[in-house]
Amino acid sequence: MGGVSLSKLIIDRVNEAYYGALGTDFSKKTRERINWIVTHVTGSKVLDIGCSQGINAILLGREGKKVDGIDISHESIEYAKTELGKEHPSVQASVSFKVSNFMTDHDIEKNYDTILLTEVLEHISDPDSFLKKTASHLKPGGRLIVTVPFGINDYLDHKRTYYYSLLSEQLGAHFKVESFEYLGKWTGVICTASKDANPSFYSAESTQKLEQGFYWLERDYLQRIGTLMGQATRDEKEMKELQKNQGSAEKMKILYDDLKAQSREKDEYIRQLQIETVELLNREEEALKAALSRSERIEELSRKVSNLEHRYNVLRKSRFGRVQLKFWELKKKIAGRGRK
Repeated sequence: MGGVSLSKLIIDRVNEAYYGALGTDFSKKTRERINWIVTHVTGSKVLDIGCSQGINAILLGREGKKVDGIDISHESIEYAKTELGKEHPSVQASVSFKVSNFMTDHDIEKNYDTILLTEVLEHISDPDSFLKKTASHLKPGGRLIVTVPFGINDYLDHKRTYYYSLLSEQLGAHFKVESFEYLGKWTGVICTASKDANPSFYSAESTQKLEQGFYWLERDYLQRIGTLMGQATRDEKEMKELQKNQGSAEKMKILYDDLKAQSREKDEYIRQLQIETVELLNREEEALKAALSRSERIEELSRKVSNLEHRYNVLRKSRFGRVQLKFWELKKKIAGRGRK
C-alpha cells in the first residue's frame, strides 16, 4: 500500500478474492465492496493509493478512466502488472502501476478527479499528515473514496479500529464528508475536496446508518454462531455415537488381536512344518543315495560272480579243466582218508 511500511509477507489478495479464489462467500462480499467503490468514481483521472493487486484500477481502465495505481509492495505491483498484461491494449494504455511510497513520492500529480484510499487508512500511524497530503493531490471539488474495516479486525499491521466518530473526525479535518455506507464488515465514505463546513456528524441519518451497520454485523455474527452451534451439535451427536460404539469397538479389537495371535501361531506352525519337511526330504535323499550306492555295489559283485562262473564253466569243459577237476577230486579223497 502507498506509504505503508508492510512486511513482504503481508500481501492483500484482493484480486484473488474478487474472482473467487478465496471462497464463494468472501468473493461475494469483496465484489460488493469493489463494485461500490468503482461505481462512485467521478471524472476521468484517478489515483489509486495502495492499489494492491490492481483490481480497482483495471476495472476503471476498462471504462476508459486514466488510472495511476501506486503501492509500496513490489509483489503487489508485479502481480498487478501481470494482470494488466492480460487486458485489451486500450486498458493497458489507460492504467499504470508503479512501486511508490506515497508520503515521499514528489512526482505524483496534483489534479486528480478521484482518489481511492481503500483499506489503507487503518495501516497509517499518522492519518492526519497522510490525509493532508492526499487532499493536496485532489483537484477542487474532486472526490475521495475511503473504505476501512468496520469494527474490530485484528489483522497484522492494523493500527486502529474504526467505527464512525473517529473516521468522521479524521476525514472531516481535510474534506467535506458527503456520505457513509456500511458494507458488511467495511465502512465506505464519500468525501469531496471542499472548504465548506461539514454538517453535524451525529445527525439522525448518520445514526440510523450506523445502527443499520451494527445490525448487519450482529446478524452476520449470529449467523456464524448458529452455524458453529449447529456444527457443535452434530459433533456432540457423533461423539455420543462413537462412545456408544466404543464397547463394540473394544470387542472388535479383542477379536482382532486374538485373530492376529492365531494367525501368528499358524504362521509359526507352517514354518516349523516347512523346516521338518525339508529335513525329512534331506534324510530321504541321503537314504536314497545310500540305497543306490548299495545297489550299484551288488550289481558290480553280480557281474564279477557271473564272470567267474563263466570262466569256471569254460575251464571245466576244456581238456585241461577236466584233468584239473579230476586232480581236485582225487586230492579231496586223499585228504578225506587222512582225517579218518
